[in-house]
Amino acid sequence: MYATNFGYSNISSYRINGSGLEVACDPACPKVPGDGTARALNGTVTSGPSDNWISPDGAYLYQIYGNASKLVGYATRPDGSLNEVTSIKIPYNSPQGLAGF
Repeated sequence: MYATNFGYSNISSYRINGSGLEVACDPACPKVPGDGTARALNGTVTSGPSDNWISPDGAYLYQIYGNASKLVGYATRPDGSLNEVTSIKIPYNSPQGLAGF
């Protein structure tokens, strides 16, 4: 399971075990820097990660970083970490959601 950390501009991963959740990798990817204008509730400068989508086979995860104007594609690893494999420029602070097939 992967979760977006808006305030820290990265993603964490978790495993479901017999009694609940446990952290697999925190952070699962490096911080993605924004342009410095967006801040999280705690005042930390954020890249504004807003949504992610994982491929049906679980091999790839895509994350929008709106304040960094980019969509990043990661390959998932068995330990829960993510390896960036692609990145593309998107319009500043858009879109606010991902859909996949």
